[in-house]
Amino acid sequence: MVIEKDFKNAVIHHKRKNYSKAQDIYENLLRDNPYNISILLNYATLLSETRQYKKAEDIFQKCLKIKPEDSLLLYNYAKFFHDQKNFDQAIIFYKKSLTVNKKNDVSAYNLGNIFSALKKFDKAIKYFNIAINANPSNFLAYNNIGFSYKYLGNFEEAEKYYEQAIDKKPDYVEAHLNYSTILLSLKKFERGFKEYEWRKKSKIFSDYVNYINLKINTPIWNGENLKNKTILIFSEQGIGDLFQFSRYLYLLKEKFGGKIILRLKYNLSHFFNPKEIQTISEKDKIPSHDFHNHLMSLPGIFYEKNKSFPSNKNFAQLDKQKLEKWKIFFSSFTGLKIGINADSTKRSGATGSLLRMIPIEQFKTLTDLKSVNFFILQQDFNTNKLKILNENSNVNYFDKLDKDTKPFEDTMSIIKNLDLIITADTSIAHLSAMLEKKTWIVLPFVSDWRWFRNEKKSTWYENVTLYRQKEDGDWDGVFENIKEDLKKNLKIKKN
Repeated sequence: MVIEKDFKNAVIHHKRKNYSKAQDIYENLLRDNPYNISILLNYATLLSETRQYKKAEDIFQKCLKIKPEDSLLLYNYAKFFHDQKNFDQAIIFYKKSLTVNKKNDVSAYNLGNIFSALKKFDKAIKYFNIAINANPSNFLAYNNIGFSYKYLGNFEEAEKYYEQAIDKKPDYVEAHLNYSTILLSLKKFERGFKEYEWRKKSKIFSDYVNYINLKINTPIWNGENLKNKTILIFSEQGIGDLFQFSRYLYLLKEKFGGKIILRLKYNLSHFFNPKEIQTISEKDKIPSHDFHNHLMSLPGIFYEKNKSFPSNKNFAQLDKQKLEKWKIFFSSFTGLKIGINADSTKRSGATGSLLRMIPIEQFKTLTDLKSVNFFILQQDFNTNKLKILNENSNVNYFDKLDKDTKPFEDTMSIIKNLDLIITADTSIAHLSAMLEKKTWIVLPFVSDWRWFRNEKKSTWYENVTLYRQKEDGDWDGVFENIKEDLKKNLKIKKN
């Protein structure tokens, strides 16, 4: 009875994450009960959770000698490897656990997660389905099947499984959010934008956690008359989102009147004319206002009313002196002048997927064109890569880009003086597009919802052409297409 009581006490401390106390009790119990499998297994799991991996492995091995066919033990040992990203060993022991107990949906689910992480989505789907067959209420598995189908490019199947995840758990925030972006990608806008409001309940985005903590008590604006009223709009997510969706602020002012206050996440107030849009920072006190909402909720409200999207709004306030300075600088270059950007910059604070980033080496396909001058538009560029790209001495890098100015001031003036921007899906893509510069955006096989599917021209920007991978990871094919189109542009330029 004493052993049972102490063991229960250890388990309670373990569950409450009082690891030190639980470990002491487990170790005391094992002095007199060195082969008790229940104590050993819990002890090994605790050691793994506290990253005492060498010690944990010794205990797991001891457990396996005592009870080699125990499904729970095999699962925990697999998870021990999984937590250390030793996927090969984790797969072996999850499979063994599943062989012993075909109803072990958690082992199957974790196998699905590993294959998903390895981008082996067909295998991931197989094991998620095994998990569902073992436990039809496993809403996480439905969601992850949806994720797998999405990254296989099968959005219709992804849509079905996200729906099923929500059906199993109606308040499952991440499934609603995933469902929203699939619907928007498929241009099912009304339902998509409604589902997109679930992002405000997601713990993934700090924007909304911070917003909740502010305890704003004014009504959320949903299209009410704003005459003689003030509306507070919260900027959200990345800088690219601000550039793209700020057009709705001007539409809001035009259609509904009233005073608009924009609460900015970043130091970008110099972009906005204070006579049109008042800006405040996150450090400023929340001013008096009548309604509020988030910037990226505006597209859904306006789409519901108009069934269309507004055209681009170039709201940037350019510094004329800097514009002239860069005009003089670029006058010494002959031939086509192209800005390139491979990845998100440190200043952007972007939370976008690594999938958007392009290996800078890919641009060598283009920089081999001798009659073109290229200008790298990145602050955090690895200058060691310059040698790879600069074989023809036609690649230029600005090592002090925007360092002595307000954010993006140099970049804006540079972009305005170039002929073309070729960029990954970053804030630079949206800045260039907003500035009405000819912009080619290079996209991964599965891109952000705002670029929809299979489109070559952007719905949001008339001056944007989209270049997409035809299969996951195939940057070579994309850049060969870009090179051919660049050659055509060179002929036009010469004529």
